[in-house]
Amino acid sequence: MTVINQIIRRKVKLVVKVNKNKKIIIGILIVVLIIVIGLVIAYKLIENSVTNRADFNFTVENITYNLVETVDHEKSKQNYSKVVDNIKLELNIPNEWKYEELQKNEENDSYKYALKLYKTDEDQYAMLYFYNDEFGICGTGRTSENITLNNGEEANIGYYDGNENWSDISFYNMNKNIAVINYGLINTDADEVIEFIKTINITENN
Repeated sequence: MTVINQIIRRKVKLVVKVNKNKKIIIGILIVVLIIVIGLVIAYKLIENSVTNRADFNFTVENITYNLVETVDHEKSKQNYSKVVDNIKLELNIPNEWKYEELQKNEENDSYKYALKLYKTDEDQYAMLYFYNDEFGICGTGRTSENITLNNGEEANIGYYDGNENWSDISFYNMNKNIAVINYGLINTDADEVIEFIKTINITENN
């Protein structure tokens, strides 16, 4: 009986040991599975966070850019308009430029209307004249070039004696009595006037 009891005890111990090992293995597998699931969930959360942040930044950048562009476009110019003898003058004047309207006076009866355009110095300016008669030029020492206005019409720019700064701008295709004269504007300021003079429209006011 002693031998049989020993054999039975050994079998029982073996079964208990096997069961114990199975429980350990199962426990390890469960822990590994929990870790894997946790890593997958963490990865998904990080991925969604990065994607949402990128979409948010892209949206904000686009909105900001469009708003700045719209505001600058609206505030960068003054839409000037004037009717003289049934002729309508329209011009986009940059905000940094100032203008003054000059009506016909007894001291100078060659024009019926004038518009003074200057930036910082009132003694350096361009004057847009609406003359009583056709604008005339002196050909001595004069060179000229044509430019295309924004409305598709052409204007003529005159230079004298090799000076790189323009002297006058005329609009013979639209109205022979209208011209712009340069009084002391040079370099960048003179070039800026040419650029915004390109926005001029001269039409009959119907």
